[in-house]
Amino acid sequence: MAVAAFLPLCAGLMAQNVDNSAIFSVEDDQLMSALDSIVVSASRVDAKSPVAYSELDKRQIALQNPTSSLPMMLNLQPSVVAVNEGGTGLGYSKIRVRGADPSRTNVTLNGIAYNDAESQEVFWVNLPSLSGMLSSAQLQRGVGSSTNGVGAFGSSLNLVSALPAIKPYCEIELAGGSFFTGLGSVKAGTGRTKHGFSFDLGYNYNRTEGYIRNAYARLHSLMAVGSWYGDRSSAKIVYIAGRQRTGITWNGISAEEMAADRRYNSAGEYYDADGNMHYYDNETDNYIQHNVQGIYSINLAHNLYASATLHYTNGNGFYEQYKDDKKMSSFGLDAGVISDVVRRTHLFNNLYAGSLNIKYETFRGLAQAGFNYSLYDGDHFGTLKWVDAMPDVDTKRHYYDNNGLKKDAAAFIKGALYLFDGSLNIYGDTQWRHIDYKMVGYDPDAGDLDHDFHYDFPNAKAGATLSLGRFSNLYASAALANKEPTRSDIKDAITTGDEIKPERLWDFEFGYRFNSSRLSFAVNAYLMEYQDQLVETGKISDSGYMIKKNIPDSYRRGIELSLGWKIIESLRLDANTTLSRNKIVTDEGLLDLMLSPGYIGAYSLQWDAAKWLTLTLADKVVGRQYFDNTSNPDHLLDAYNVLNLGAVFSFGSFKVSAFVNNMLNSKYIADAWSYGDDCGYFPAAPINGLVKLSYRF
Repeated sequence: MAVAAFLPLCAGLMAQNVDNSAIFSVEDDQLMSALDSIVVSASRVDAKSPVAYSELDKRQIALQNPTSSLPMMLNLQPSVVAVNEGGTGLGYSKIRVRGADPSRTNVTLNGIAYNDAESQEVFWVNLPSLSGMLSSAQLQRGVGSSTNGVGAFGSSLNLVSALPAIKPYCEIELAGGSFFTGLGSVKAGTGRTKHGFSFDLGYNYNRTEGYIRNAYARLHSLMAVGSWYGDRSSAKIVYIAGRQRTGITWNGISAEEMAADRRYNSAGEYYDADGNMHYYDNETDNYIQHNVQGIYSINLAHNLYASATLHYTNGNGFYEQYKDDKKMSSFGLDAGVISDVVRRTHLFNNLYAGSLNIKYETFRGLAQAGFNYSLYDGDHFGTLKWVDAMPDVDTKRHYYDNNGLKKDAAAFIKGALYLFDGSLNIYGDTQWRHIDYKMVGYDPDAGDLDHDFHYDFPNAKAGATLSLGRFSNLYASAALANKEPTRSDIKDAITTGDEIKPERLWDFEFGYRFNSSRLSFAVNAYLMEYQDQLVETGKISDSGYMIKKNIPDSYRRGIELSLGWKIIESLRLDANTTLSRNKIVTDEGLLDLMLSPGYIGAYSLQWDAAKWLTLTLADKVVGRQYFDNTSNPDHLLDAYNVLNLGAVFSFGSFKVSAFVNNMLNSKYIADAWSYGDDCGYFPAAPINGLVKLSYRF
């Protein structure tokens, strides 16, 4: 129904479809790109930078499975392992880069920080089908360029929304596949008028029943962009909304349960008075998020650009769970009463942020400076929807309340000198970050949360790139990064009485790049040395997050190889491999860091078989990995590889895409948790497929 509501808009746009392309010159497009780039250039790098990175453009994004979340779309990038709880790609997904957990990846959209201020993660399920709204995605590995938001302790992911089209357009997509997975999408745009205005709108609906029981998802997303480009300036308003309702899937299953039924999920399971098992049918995660960005950019003088951005995010959601045999005293009710309950744990938050950037670049060098400030105000509270022993319970009463108020201010300055006719690039980047984080109230897990935390972090990077000719260069860099604990880290430390410390990382990178029109090759060696790294223990909390603790001494060291080869004009091979050692240093010896495989590889072959047909064969290989930090061979996931096939048929304005995932029908496991002898595994889906129909006019 929502997709159909867009059709009159498409018809109206097509009725006045005027080709404005003749109005705009190449210089106009270059200025438009330059004005847009100032917004993201603070966090982006290029081939002259001493940073290991990879990038997907709009065409590469379009060839991906449309129902895959953004982490799954990035799964073929170097050193990346992406996993999905429900087994299909929709729902809760997360990305690990060089083995670092998802809170270590700093994410920006149009230069604006998108990590949640308290958990420091991005919950991609709240922004479904975001990849279809992007023009590019750049993944930097290690400590990359200065950026807004939480520190990058493994990688930075910089996303850019699609630029407005010159001509009016409308695009409709419908898809369906295994596990009752479906997609409905419509995008429309006015094109650029002769006065420089444009408006673009996109809506997506995704649904699936999931591979494992209760892994269903109902996901909505909306993106609206209003843009204006003048002679020397531009203004843009971006609105993104996401609404999700998903089944809870974070429990995992034991080895015995998996042997009996790979699709089993205990979420919502309970027993009646006669001992009969039932499932509560609303064991769900529910969340609505609204994001608004206002961006103004101006060309102040030749090669001098500035931008100002305002950003607001509102989020509101809750978990609903059935809990049996709970003591009512834990909810502040009658002591001595034990009852089954349905509880809701709520989150309501607001984030206000603003940033300023200025950039000057000539053939001699680059100078850039910026400032960012954000205020996060998050309320956490719990309610009881139903109590078996108390049918008249007040469902609006809060049985716990707490608040987190986080202020984050950061300023950076960076520059580069291009020496010897640009053959040598000397790069320097320094950032100062100040955080005030105040927690007040009561939490049922940790008790009294009244704590104030203040952090001042210097973050710095220096490096050089030496050109070896037209196609290749050498680079080296050293970086220092600091990072504060998350809300859950602090809660767990309060519960256990342990001291919680901020983390520090020294990152040393050395690499070589070769890039010609037919062949590209890169090798990068990294030494990531951690002090007080907050490492996941393998234990999972009652609400699904991984519990961490400080480790005094640990490291991630490895070498990354990547290759791109256009074998013939229509056939391209891409491959990357990471070999690494990821260790905790103890007095007794070395232990393996959990979920940090020593081998990661990705290989893809893309064949433009005809003007109307593109075929892609991709293979992801992940080596053995422990799922706790004990190096216990009983807590070891087997290596796996997943082979996927994609085919895109184009017939004028029509396009048909077909995807076959896990062609070898591998019964693999990509994620797990452990607490003592208890283990929880997350089985991935066997062979499955999807077909998408697209029409653009």
